[in-house]
Amino acid sequence: MIQTFFCLLLLALGNPRTLEPRRAAWSEVDPGVFSSAWMLPENLWKPADESRALPLALPELLAARFDAPADQPWMASVGDMIAEHRRRGGTRAALGPLLKELLTARPATHARVGKLLRKLLVADALLDPKWDPSDEKAEDGVWFGESLERNPANGPPWNANEGASTLHQAATFVRADLDSFVRALHDYAAALSDPGTSYETLEPEAGSILAGEDDAHGPFAALKIAIRADLPFPYSHYDLDLRVLHKLDGAKHLVTYVFSTSHDFYWLAGEDWHFPVKTSAGEWLGTLVVRLSGFDLRGVPDGEDNRKTATRGALGNLRRRAEADFARSGGVPRNVDGAVPQLHVLAAPAQKR
Repeated sequence: MIQTFFCLLLLALGNPRTLEPRRAAWSEVDPGVFSSAWMLPENLWKPADESRALPLALPELLAARFDAPADQPWMASVGDMIAEHRRRGGTRAALGPLLKELLTARPATHARVGKLLRKLLVADALLDPKWDPSDEKAEDGVWFGESLERNPANGPPWNANEGASTLHQAATFVRADLDSFVRALHDYAAALSDPGTSYETLEPEAGSILAGEDDAHGPFAALKIAIRADLPFPYSHYDLDLRVLHKLDGAKHLVTYVFSTSHDFYWLAGEDWHFPVKTSAGEWLGTLVVRLSGFDLRGVPDGEDNRKTATRGALGNLRRRAEADFARSGGVPRNVDGAVPQLHVLAAPAQKR
């Protein structure tokens, strides 16, 4: 009911507000808007077996080249297989025969990539207008890896966190470029009516929206968002002062970091990597988004299933809106890697008084 009310309110009050970023130096971002101490350090989450970590294993799988039969060159890489699936129609019906052919011709390759393709290429449930993130389905287009236990931390802020000690990881394949993904992420007016959400407020702080570039940190963009969301009975709501930072990692991939020190959470932090997916010939196909995140609401008995539902909803809604934005833009890729796209921050219309 609350979600419907806000949808009607947005329609009644007019168009979203566009908030422009201000050019700034890195010293204005860290620590004022986003403290770099909250960037998830690799030694906090990296397991002894690196194959268990999606942020490490999946880019290696995208870069891998396989021995393909001469008459079936599409078996040469993950990107080639995705392109072949798209050539065959991109449907659930097309994926089964493709995987069966791969299993017959190259069983070792199938063992490495079959699960990835099954989990990410078919998203019938996600694209259904009645999609509900709380209803886990095999075809929701979001692949969850196993939860990772946080490694012992020697310094702040990680050694002071109470509550849950796990990070969960997920991935989704988005047929959109970085521009559309970042635009969808910061379209807070649209996010108010995302399926499965219960937001009362998603308000970006205009003075916090910063962008810049320097020799030490490269391009970056950051902002703060004030969030209030309903909780199920007998609980009321939570407030969240979310901080967001976009910058490039050492491999020049776009990375998005988030954290909050809101009192309603024991802790909250996360990181999204954006890996371009290409064929072995270099044709760009889309973006593989890999998320590592963790949080624990204070005084609420949330568990791993609740956290997975939240991540499924967040990534699924972003995928839906980013793909729609990319299609509206004409479907011609702009920034696909090595860049922090320009921020387009859209807030709900100001309420009339």
